Amino acid sequence: MLEKSLIVGEYHIDTSQNSLIHNNRKVYLGPLRTSLLHFLCKNLNSVVTREDLAQHVWGRLVTDHTINQHISQLRKSIGNMSIHGLNISTIPKRGYIARLEGAEVSQPAPLVAKPEAVTTNLKVLVVEANTADREEFATQLEAMNVAYVESVASVEAAEKSFALQDFDLLIIDALLNGTEGIELVKRIRMGETSAAADIRVLVTHFDVQRELLGINSLLDIQGLLLKPSEESRLKQMLMVASKSSVLLKPQAAYELVPTHVLSQEVQLHTAAY
Repeated sequence: MLEKSLIVGEYHIDTSQNSLIHNNRKVYLGPLRTSLLHFLCKNLNSVVTREDLAQHVWGRLVTDHTINQHISQLRKSIGNMSIHGLNISTIPKRGYIARLEGAEVSQPAPLVAKPEAVTTNLKVLVVEANTADREEFATQLEAMNVAYVESVASVEAAEKSFALQDFDLLIIDALLNGTEGIELVKRIRMGETSAAADIRVLVTHFDVQRELLGINSLLDIQGLLLKPSEESRLKQMLMVASKSSVLLKPQAAYELVPTHVLSQEVQLHTAAY
């Protein structure tokens, strides 16, 4: 995240961890809601319009419903910490205001990064049907000091994980159970799942295929990981993904992505094994 962390009274908006910290308690907000709270608190006790939020948080036009939904989720996260004093109020026909009376806003002293650390601070979900592939990715990610790793074997399990947790990065087999892997990414971009539509995505595959590379571009996927996994390639793509942001296209653009072109390749791959 490009923004620097903020100290707001007794609260620390930690943009490196995408979290809100109060004393010894921490709640994970995810990148978008962290950016949202950061902008509101940078303008503490001042009204911020929806247009300002769209420009500075999303970087594009978004609907009032989208902003309202994320404000509601942000309030819930703050409420889960039982924080008293910091609140976000709606100002009818004007926008929102973060209130914390008597508080000062400042930036924390910079931390010295560990030279060998992978400074991704990502929460990663791995979706691989093959147990060996799933365990290999999880092991490599944990060795890179990624903040949190969860691995599941199916699209159904992935959707349950999304409903319970905010993830920054999805690593998924493109040919999971036919083409369900790439279809899940398509539904995510269209806002049809509990995952953030702008989540960063890496797909895995056994080969480099022109059709898949084209679909990756159309679905705003950050990269391709070949199997079996190579730790150096995974580390490289992890760093690329951690610095990437997704500027979503209109939903209709994702609806038109022809994921069916992988069907023949799936049949050939299945027959080979």
